[in-house]
Amino acid sequence: MTRAAIVLLAVGLAACSSSRSKNDEPSTIPPPQPVSPSTDARLNDLQTSLTELLERLDVLNARIARVESLSGTPAPSPVTAVPQPTAQAGLPAPHRETKPQPLQTAQIADQYRQALMLFAQGKHAAARAAFQQVFDADPSGQLADNALFWIGETYFATGDFKNAMRYYARVTNEYADQNKAPDAMFKTGIAFEKIGDLGMARRTFEECIRKYPYSTSAASATAELKRIKY
Repeated sequence: MTRAAIVLLAVGLAACSSSRSKNDEPSTIPPPQPVSPSTDARLNDLQTSLTELLERLDVLNARIARVESLSGTPAPSPVTAVPQPTAQAGLPAPHRETKPQPLQTAQIADQYRQALMLFAQGKHAAARAAFQQVFDADPSGQLADNALFWIGETYFATGDFKNAMRYYARVTNEYADQNKAPDAMFKTGIAFEKIGDLGMARRTFEECIRKYPYSTSAASATAELKRIKY
């Protein structure tokens, strides 16, 4: 082979090699660009925010799990009452008046009904004791004046008019604005009639009319005044 042929062959091989290399290189991928410092800082901020959100989510999940676990536990023990401070030397302890609770009030009303039944059955001593229990249970309650009045009635029913008047007087003096006060004053007048003191009976009836003019006892007192006038 001549020198000229060898040169031509070498040039052809080089051209083929160059053409294959250009075809093998991808033409769509751009060359990598360097990351600027500002972009890198924003990426770090986003990563930090994401981490904080994940931490908060973990905390919330933990709280929810704790609440759910507590919801299935038994009710807590009742709180122990804090002991009250003792009275200082030489000073009396403060008085605290306790009012009956609803259950106690219901029991008092039931006791009162039982006492009325005993009275209706003629068991005056037992009824008197039951009415006394009603009064002692709550002297400032709604049934206190009723209890005292009916204690007087137990004495009246057995002919003990003086003791009857004693309890009637307690009603008119201690519970003058309660519903049994007019009845107690009227029955006091009747008791005076029973012991023969018509003058005191009249004065008592007149007082009942003056003090409780719109009560049924006042109407009864008016009728009694007409009856004993002559």
